[in-house]
Parts: sequence; C-alpha cells; structure tokens
Amino acid sequence: MVGRRLFVRLAGEIGTKSTRTRRRFLRVLARNARLALEAAGVRGSVRPEWSRLLVNAAHLPAARDVLSRVFGVHSVDEVLEVRFDSLASLVEALTPLYRDRVAGRSFAVRARRQGRHDFTSQDVAVELGAALLPFASRVDLEQPEVTVAVEVVDDRAFAVLDSVPGPGGLPLGSGGRAVVLFSGGFDSPVAAWRVMRRGVRVDLLHCDLGGCGELDQALTVARELALRWAPGVEVRAHVVDLTPVVLELIRRVPPRLRQVLLKRAMYRAASRLAELLGAEAVVTGESLGQVSTQTLRNLAVCEEAATVPVLRPLVGMDKEEIMATARAIGTFAASAAVQEHCSIATGPVETWAALEEVRAAERLPQPDLGPEGRPLAEAEAGDASHPLSEAWIRGAVDRRWVVSLRRWERSGLPEHVVDRVPRDAVVVDVREPHEGPPVGDLRLPFSTALDSLETLDRDRTYVLVCTAGVRSEVLARELRARGYQAYSLAGGLAALPAGA
Repeated sequence: MVGRRLFVRLAGEIGTKSTRTRRRFLRVLARNARLALEAAGVRGSVRPEWSRLLVNAAHLPAARDVLSRVFGVHSVDEVLEVRFDSLASLVEALTPLYRDRVAGRSFAVRARRQGRHDFTSQDVAVELGAALLPFASRVDLEQPEVTVAVEVVDDRAFAVLDSVPGPGGLPLGSGGRAVVLFSGGFDSPVAAWRVMRRGVRVDLLHCDLGGCGELDQALTVARELALRWAPGVEVRAHVVDLTPVVLELIRRVPPRLRQVLLKRAMYRAASRLAELLGAEAVVTGESLGQVSTQTLRNLAVCEEAATVPVLRPLVGMDKEEIMATARAIGTFAASAAVQEHCSIATGPVETWAALEEVRAAERLPQPDLGPEGRPLAEAEAGDASHPLSEAWIRGAVDRRWVVSLRRWERSGLPEHVVDRVPRDAVVVDVREPHEGPPVGDLRLPFSTALDSLETLDRDRTYVLVCTAGVRSEVLARELRARGYQAYSLAGGLAALPAGA
C-alpha cells in the first residue's frame, strides 16, 4: 500500500477534442484546480495526465469537495495505490479493501488496465469478483448496489474507494469572455452558471435601478455563485446606476413602453461594458414568453439596441425548470431573498412593440424654438445629459463601481432608507391606485409624483412606501435631491406597522 490520492477525471466531452485543443483544456483545468485548492486553503499538488489530474492533498475530503465544483471535471475519485507483482498478489491486496463494502449487497467489478501484463482487464474482474463473492449477496453486472472500480497501470493498481460527480462541461476560461446581465433573481444566476459550464469566463453587470436593498441582495447571490462555482478564479461584479433612466422613462415615456425601453438601456450598458472588457457576448436570463419584455417580438426589439451578440441560455426553459436548477447549484435561497423590481409601468404593457415607435420614444424632446424658428439649444441624440441616450449610458458604465466578489461584504442601509417609521413622519403610499386601497397618511402615485411636489410641505419628514421598497427608494432619492426630508421604508408594505 502506498497511500491515498485523488483522481480528477476529465469530462467526457474534452476527450472528443483534437490533440491540440485537449492539451489546452487540460492546462486550463489543471490551473483552475490549483487555484481552487489554494483558495480553499488546502495544501496539495496537481499533476496533469492525458485523461485526468492526479492530486495529492493534505486533507482529501476538503480537496474532493472543492474539486467537485470545478467545471470540466467528470468525477473526483479517492483512490488507494497498491503495488503488485502478479494477478494473485493484486487480488490478495484488493480484497480487504472491498470486503466490507460488498457485504450482503450485490456488486460488480469494473476493471481497466494500461501497460503490458500477462492478464487482461477481464481476468482482474473475474478473479477479484470470485474473491469477493463469499462476502456479498450476488454479482449484478446491470444494476449493482456497489461498484468495485480498479485501474491497473503498469505495476501499480488504483482502488477507487469513493467517488463524487463533478459538474462536467468545459474548463472555465477556455471559451472566451461574456458579460452577464445580473439581477440576482432566480434566472440570471442560472444563466451565468450555464455559460460558465461551457468554459466562458463571466463578468456580472448589475443595473442599479434604485431598489432599496436590491444591490446588496444581488451581490449576495453573485458572491454565492462565484465562490461556489469559480473557486480561485476572480469573478467581478460591475454596478451601473441607471436610476436616472428610470426617472426619465417615468417623465417622458408612455407607461406601456417603459419596460421595453428600460431593457434596451440595460442592453446598451452591457454592450458598452463588453466593449471595455473585450468580451464577445452579453448573456441574459430571459426565457421566451415569461414576462412582457420576453415575447419573441420584444426580445428582438430589445436586442436591436445591443452591439454584441446576446446569448439566452434559458430561452426554452420554464420557471419550474429554472428554479430546480437554482436549487441544484445552490443559489436558490439567496435568490429567494431578492426583491423583484416594482414595475415602472402603469396599466397594460406592450407585448408586441413596434421598433420605430420604441426608437421614437427614446429620442430627445424637441428643443424650444427662438423667434426665427431656430432651436434655442441643440438637443442631439448623442447628448450625454439625456439619460435615454447612448452617450449618457456609456458614461454611466464608465463611472461604474467594480466589486471583487471574493472580498465583498454586505453593507448597512443607505442614509435615505429606514427600517422603521420615525416619529411624526408622514407615511406616503407611492403605489398606483389600481394596486389596492391606500395606506398611511397620503397617496402620491409614483407615475405622477414628480408633477405633484407642490402638495408637499418642505418642513415635514416623509417616509415613502411601495410594494417591495423599490419605487419608494427611487422617489426618496429624487425628493432628497430636491431638498425634501424623505426616506424609503425598507421591505415595503410588509414592514409597515399594523394600522398605519
């Protein structure tokens, strides 16, 4: 007996590649395995072979756990190396290792062999099976309860004592780079995971729409995804503030078109980030027909705003399939805590948008005319002061906040958000009339609030409330910018005291 180690077996797909490509994939996989062990604090060595990695580690269970989450791995096997000089001595050494495992159970021996021997793989299976049969219930080659796996290489044999599956796929970093539009809900982490499994290295783009606590919730999910499925590989989140876009849409765009225009703004932001990072594509968590912006027509209208290819790994999946995958990859619990965006549309929304109408809605308002009919001020579509313009969005991306997910920690509430209603504050319900009876002291619908500020007393303190705390946060920020003492209630209606 020599000692225990790990065999990290390559995903079968890697074996179908050309010799040159397979060598490259093997180098990337070995590098990722080393980084994963280092990030987990596990001392060990990784030696690549043609069809596997040989890993020696100080703590095998910890190494096995982290390596089972490295893309490109078919399985991680814990093996014990055995020296032998004949088939009889090999069987004699292996029998005690498996005797208790097969006791009272059906089993099958799976043997593989490399090198020159005076016996075959079938001989190993037959002789070892005969030695173990007195301890087992029976041999079952079709559906055994226990599989006895042995790999013979020259004068050594490796007895597989334990095996855990890996995620398969291709080594992370072997398939280029992409930007993922990442909200943190159930869909976007699953979409990111699916392209990561195909070897694509990702940067996550979170568009901050002014949601109370939404950013921290999204980054919590992003961190879970990165630490679990890219151990040792740096994954960054890029946060772009699109709150001014939301306010501009409310001011100038018909409610039925707002969601489509908002999604186009996100595509423009993602395209700009891809340009800056040298990424080849944008990835989204969109699923065909799931919401109004994801009809076939609206997807096409939104994608027209992108300047790089848009990949939709979930396009044919339904919500149940997506949530099942979220559970399997470990992001479900964190995503369940993410507040959904409050819709900025009021009433019916457009499910089959016309591209020309959408483009027209994005254009700047006509400038005021002077006495001779000439514009008093030019307002070009590229005007960086207009939040719906491409120039403004490019500038917002250039001003982004870049987060290292490995080092990020959740922060407290921002100064304009409270978790309880202060004494003597005026509670303002900013939901639309169709969303239910009013709560609090005053109703100021979000869609018209900016046109009704003259009704507010600047000497009072206001706490804004909506369904989930997203629209109220946007409006609180705007009111404070205009000199009002305004706050958003974290958690929305659910956090409002009974009877308020």
